[in-house]
Amino acid sequence: MRHVRLAFTVLMLAPAVAAAQKKEMGTGKKEDWSDVASKSAPAGPTISSKDFEKASPYKLMLDKKKDLNLTDAQVGAAKEADAKLLAANADRFKLLDSLKKDAKPKTSGTPSTEEELRLVLARDALTGVVGDIRMSFDAAAREGLPGLDESQQKASQELMKKYNEEMQDMLREKMGGRGGAPGGRGRGGPP
Repeated sequence: MRHVRLAFTVLMLAPAVAAAQKKEMGTGKKEDWSDVASKSAPAGPTISSKDFEKASPYKLMLDKKKDLNLTDAQVGAAKEADAKLLAANADRFKLLDSLKKDAKPKTSGTPSTEEELRLVLARDALTGVVGDIRMSFDAAAREGLPGLDESQQKASQELMKKYNEEMQDMLREKMGGRGGAPGGRGRGGPP
């Protein structure tokens, strides 16, 4: 019986001793598994209306107005077009922010069947709203600004290629791999 207790004690203390030795050996790393567990990926999509407001194609043009050599009149037209684009999507932005909350789990651990269904429906609806906003922004990017001369149009086209790549990256990151792309690719498809 004494040997069983001794064996049990050794088995219980072995991991603690090994961890203490590892820390004393100067590895420089202090592994705290509770810290590792708390650093999980965000649960659910993180996209918000602010992300789209910052990603407006007209805002990008305004940010690069020197590179595009925009005149004061063109800057004014870009500001006006940006305000119209954001106003046209205001209801979608509100819906996006509301659905984002619904697309996140309410509890930790294993969700119930009802919770899983609610999450799937909310994420699908969110993907649809993001797709609608994206189509609106893409149409604005294709339109560009009226009255650009040939060199401005060429620079603008290059800028819009960069815009499309950045928009796809942002959506992929903020939607957790779901792009909400135009064309109904939605769930699981690339943006």
